[in-house]
Amino acid sequence: MIYDTIENLNQYKGMSKNVDIAIRYILNNDLDALPLGKTQIDGDKVFVNVTEMETIPGDKATFEMHQDYIDLQMDLDGTELFEVAFGETKITKPYDSTTDSCLLEAVTSCAGMLCPGRFILFQAMEPHKPAIKAQGCDKVKKAVFKIKNDLD
Repeated sequence: MIYDTIENLNQYKGMSKNVDIAIRYILNNDLDALPLGKTQIDGDKVFVNVTEMETIPGDKATFEMHQDYIDLQMDLDGTELFEVAFGETKITKPYDSTTDSCLLEAVTSCAGMLCPGRFILFQAMEPHKPAIKAQGCDKVKKAVFKIKNDLD
């Protein structure tokens, strides 16, 4: 997990070719002007999904994990909380290659807050729980960059 401000995003160039593509796109485009839905950046290697969603209480949210893609998430409007699982996890819904995800339960986690001006990068195989309700914010508009994992 990498959690930082957009102004520091340039510092993460060099991690991987595909992460660099996403970073350049973020720094050179007006993300608020993106339409809802999927926008292709570099074929299936890098794309972004812009969604508006209602946040949910943490006890109703589920950890998810991706195998093939890294998630770089940013809130364009609104604020949400997130959690990252540490230690022991239990798969509750097996991996589905069509959605590149499985669902999990975790005993131990770390929480943080995502809001405009900040980003979080969840590595492939890193259990995370996004879209948790923050006090006073029921809805967020967010950009989720899906970055083909080329860190191996």
